[in-house]
Amino acid sequence: MSEAPRLSDLADIESVLAAGLAQERWFADKDRPMQRLEVQETFWVRREVPGLAVVLVQAHFDGGPPATYQLVLGLRPWDRRLPRAVRSAAVRVPVLPGAPAAGGPTWAVYDAFTDPVLSSQFLRSLADSRTVSGDGSDRLHFRLLHPPLAIRPGLEPRPSAPSDESQSTVLYGEEILIKVLRRIWPGVSPEVELLEALDKVGFRGIARPLGMVEATLDGASAPLAVAQTYLRNGTDGFSLALTSLRDLYSDLLIDADGALPLPSDCRQAVEHQGGSFAGAAAAIGTLTAEMHLALARLRGSPELEAGPLTRDDLQGIAAEIDSSVEKLLALADARLEPLAVHATVLHDLARQVIALEPSGAAIRIHGDYHLGQLLMTDSGWHALDFEGRPSVPIAARRRRHSPIRDLAGMLRSFDYAASVALRQQVNSADVSAASLAPFGRAWSALAREAFMHRYLALTAGSGLLPDDAAARDLLLTTLQAGQALYEIDYELRNRPDWVAIPLEGMARLLNSDPG
Repeated sequence: MSEAPRLSDLADIESVLAAGLAQERWFADKDRPMQRLEVQETFWVRREVPGLAVVLVQAHFDGGPPATYQLVLGLRPWDRRLPRAVRSAAVRVPVLPGAPAAGGPTWAVYDAFTDPVLSSQFLRSLADSRTVSGDGSDRLHFRLLHPPLAIRPGLEPRPSAPSDESQSTVLYGEEILIKVLRRIWPGVSPEVELLEALDKVGFRGIARPLGMVEATLDGASAPLAVAQTYLRNGTDGFSLALTSLRDLYSDLLIDADGALPLPSDCRQAVEHQGGSFAGAAAAIGTLTAEMHLALARLRGSPELEAGPLTRDDLQGIAAEIDSSVEKLLALADARLEPLAVHATVLHDLARQVIALEPSGAAIRIHGDYHLGQLLMTDSGWHALDFEGRPSVPIAARRRRHSPIRDLAGMLRSFDYAASVALRQQVNSADVSAASLAPFGRAWSALAREAFMHRYLALTAGSGLLPDDAAARDLLLTTLQAGQALYEIDYELRNRPDWVAIPLEGMARLLNSDPG
């Protein structure tokens, strides 16, 4: 049986990979012009044709530090027998003159998860707990957390479209889900660490971890993939919220003539027309409270155990606000003029946080908590993806924080859903948008109130939050502002047409708009 060629034997392979990388949904550095790309390490999981290689590449940019990404590549000789799915995903690359070409002079290079043979090989390697050698002392480890991993015959792999800039997912039947991380950082996987710890303390609002894939590079480990039980018949929270809002807006659209309704009329309409998401939001509040109480009980290492919120923690929150504001305003982007208006208020919030007396707990948190990270199944709500923000180094993601940071992310998500659903329903310039927007804000307000009411009731007396309600509210406002600043930065880099959504949310938050 012939072997796949070494990547270095393929003509201009690094330029080919760079062009493909820049087009990926999960490529997180779209705002930085790529100068060059180099293959850092290649692990041959399967060298026989079709070849399967886990490839770590380092992207270099005109400014700033380089970034490491993971590519999982398949290689087949380019001929008429290529499977259709492979052909549509592949790039045709010739072998360099003089290099061995046992399988042919031209090769198809493609995402291996579009190839059922290679996707199944990846899962089989995990089930077998394989270790694959790279160059020198580098190793690729497939590690089971709960052996054995049963792989029944006919377990068909099915890749899904990436939903964000950090990962890809592959579903095997209705049983196993593998998340392939794309932006790679050295360190302990926050997801595996927290899922294992939560599983041990009996928290059931998660997908049970099954295994992981990690690389050892120059003695340092880096997580590459996580395998979990698949939560069947699930719908993510953001999709459910959008469905609720679409139903609400559709019912109101016929009377939307540009006139502004009273806030009290909006709340009544949301409640009476069945468009309220308050029941679901209360259930999410229950999940969140139980998750935070479980995270506060973690034991086993200093990185997991809860501690008191400190003055350094408060100073870190303030510094994050200040630096985010200055970083965005330094872009001199005309779309950010509304942010410049609020810069003084944001800096003042930071000063008020520093002046607080520390109170409450610092625990490991979810770290990127929003409706899209929740799944509603037949057995209830579950929290997903504990990796944290992919743009942040792993060491920072593993720090303890106030649980209010997660609360702020979810509160912002309710507001975000209302704005996104309105954009999907009507053109923002249409007069009907002005009439419908207050109803969306009422929907968000009811959801936020239900979420917080349930959370506070279940965590009362736990010591998770500051004792003083004013201090708690200040932190909640400040961390929501910090979340909005993160959203502004994200939208500028990925969906600039949406940057108005977090900017408008910021204005409502700082102006204490009751709607």
